[in-house]
Amino acid sequence: MKIFISILLVLVSLNATEYYAKAEPKELFSVKSSVNGEVVFVNDVLEGRDSDGTVVVKIDDVIDSADLVASKQKLKFLLSNISLMKQNLANSKRASDINKKSYSRVENLSSYSQTQKDAKLLAMINTQSNYISVKTSLVNLKTQKEDLALKIKILEDKINKKNIKVVKGNYIYKIYPRVGDYLNPGAKLMDVYDVSGARLVIYVSSDDLLGIEEKKIYLDGNVSDAKISKIWRVADSINISSYRVEILIDKPKQFSKLVKIEFK
Repeated sequence: MKIFISILLVLVSLNATEYYAKAEPKELFSVKSSVNGEVVFVNDVLEGRDSDGTVVVKIDDVIDSADLVASKQKLKFLLSNISLMKQNLANSKRASDINKKSYSRVENLSSYSQTQKDAKLLAMINTQSNYISVKTSLVNLKTQKEDLALKIKILEDKINKKNIKVVKGNYIYKIYPRVGDYLNPGAKLMDVYDVSGARLVIYVSSDDLLGIEEKKIYLDGNVSDAKISKIWRVADSINISSYRVEILIDKPKQFSKLVKIEFK
């Protein structure tokens, strides 16, 4: 019985195919500028380190920041004017209603002369016109408010895009611009790695690809919880007749270390 088990283990071992791959960061991000302007600050210290969440590259935003402050102040005044205009509108509506009722009461009275009726009618028309004018002004102010609020959002977004940060914990591999450089949209800023996990990329034959997803993955001889994340069903253009397989694993102690991979 012991001999049978030993033979079986040998057969299983022979059936396992070994691959080797480097444990590379989970994802690579190429950070590019979405605005134009002169670079005024670069935190070179963060190159080759994990991000601390602070600004890595800053593009000149002095004019935008000044415009933002002024626009916010204008918005405050505008909101105050809208509040006053709403009160004025309510008063105008009240005056219009009063004059309308006053005219309605005397419109068909024979005891009132035509001159008196015309005076009441004119007063009603004037207050109605004033009400419409105030209402129109309020609509214009509200439109200005919406336009100004949109401008503020655009400025805030622009300033944010000029103060480029990297998610805390991500690895900043390389920073490209230097202070004094003038950037256009699309200019490359940084190469950043997501080091929250790692991936192993191997190339397997069509025969080894069969049933590969049902097999356990062994890493450096030990069974693991690693799973295949992607399988390319079209043969690789460089590794001819081989198919790319990507495996995601937990963050290793050391990246770029060679890992032995087996499927059993």
